[in-house]
Amino acid sequence: MNAQPYCEHCAVNRHTQSPFWAGVFSLFVPGLGQFYNGDWLKGVLILLTGWLILPWVYGVIDAALTAQAIAQGERTATTVPQGYIILALKIGMLGLSCLYIGLVWSLISFGLALAGINELGNP
Repeated sequence: MNAQPYCEHCAVNRHTQSPFWAGVFSLFVPGLGQFYNGDWLKGVLILLTGWLILPWVYGVIDAALTAQAIAQGERTATTVPQGYIILALKIGMLGLSCLYIGLVWSLISFGLALAGINELGNP
């Protein structure tokens, strides 16, 4: 339970972080879940290193756990206006998802080429 006192207006309009959505955002675009939680520096670092698997997985888990801590009142949320979250999601999910999907596709194609498998699946 949240131990921080809120005025009546703030308690009604208080936005709680969703661990589910923070994890989903980080799953599609590394670092976007951290942006959702207000961890801007961590989000940028994960975004820049997200092409590596380990930072990407760390980002998904960290985003969900941080959002859960914020929702339970164990951690103070850095307030992010809702309009900025929506804007980041529109730009980030569409543009960066395409970038990461293209990167993964290139890595798979390169791995198959190294293995000597052509487009038809014949060695």
